[in-house]
Amino acid sequence: MSLSSPHGGDVWLVERVLGLRAESVIDFSSNVNPYGPSPKAIKALLNGIWMLSAYPDDGAESLKERLAEHYGLRPSNFVVGNGSTELIYTFSMLAVKEGPAGMHIPTFSEYERAVRAHEGTCLFTRPHVYDQPSVEELMELMDLGARSLFLCNPNNPNGAVMRPQDVEELLQEADKRGVYVLLDEDFVELADEGSTKSFASEVERFNRLVVLRSFSKSHGLAGLRVGYAIASEGLAEKLDSLRVRWNVSLLAQKAAVAALEDVEHVEAARRLVKLEKPRLIKELEGLGWLKPIYGYANFLLVEFKERFRSPDLKAELARRGLLIRDCSNFRGLTNKYIRIAVKRPWENELLIRALKELGD
Repeated sequence: MSLSSPHGGDVWLVERVLGLRAESVIDFSSNVNPYGPSPKAIKALLNGIWMLSAYPDDGAESLKERLAEHYGLRPSNFVVGNGSTELIYTFSMLAVKEGPAGMHIPTFSEYERAVRAHEGTCLFTRPHVYDQPSVEELMELMDLGARSLFLCNPNNPNGAVMRPQDVEELLQEADKRGVYVLLDEDFVELADEGSTKSFASEVERFNRLVVLRSFSKSHGLAGLRVGYAIASEGLAEKLDSLRVRWNVSLLAQKAAVAALEDVEHVEAARRLVKLEKPRLIKELEGLGWLKPIYGYANFLLVEFKERFRSPDLKAELARRGLLIRDCSNFRGLTNKYIRIAVKRPWENELLIRALKELGD
């Protein structure tokens, strides 16, 4: 049985194939808060257990009210989804009716998959392994007929960012042309300080802008599946009309509310990443056969020499209880790339030691 997986975070696959207990695997393939979920979110889950026989609030109104307070917007600016991935599919359902979707590569593969699931077509930039595409390249996609754009900022898998002024210019041009833009900011909260700007509070300026956020990454709630889209009230209403009813569980809503209030938990993760990422880069470079590509998010895209293929390297590390992201299935990358999340010092050290052993 293969360890091949379309995404990171599949500790269950390692459990099935190698017989390792999922909870014993150190997962570098999933770019979540290195401290895991907030203790406040865990407490909210435990306190809500007794209500499991009740349906969840269909509109997630309490969560939307807290989000509105957090961003200085209205609850009607938010659509809550079963993870941000569900909202990618909801956005695609709306946008592909108008024409092709444009996206830069490499980037999160669910954008393309969602467009094709709704019988849409995709237009791509040339591959950008070390940076983000220019505004001109993305405008060229609109010139070629793209009626929606997918922009991941910071980008997955390389952590590259577009300058705020470039995002602004792109959004203004898209607005003039009536082109939808999905701006995925899932990684913005754990990005390097000052490296990027969120446009979440500016959605009323752009009629076709949807900003995507998740509780999976910075809040460490990936297993609960809760994300949200931020848009103008009119666009949010359109997206909400396409949403599956009762799509976010009662416990997920309660945990998300509690997680949003625990600002220090996210700050602690940001401080850790700031300290550990430079050390991890230095250690990887010191091994000689790995080339970390600097990005501004809480993970690193790593290029390596001919000795290994990424699926083989993933398998070797998995046998040691360490899971990395094989990036060979990213459009625009090859089997010479992996992605690793920045984790706690002792976990990073275990990965470095294992890579050193494999390189000797």
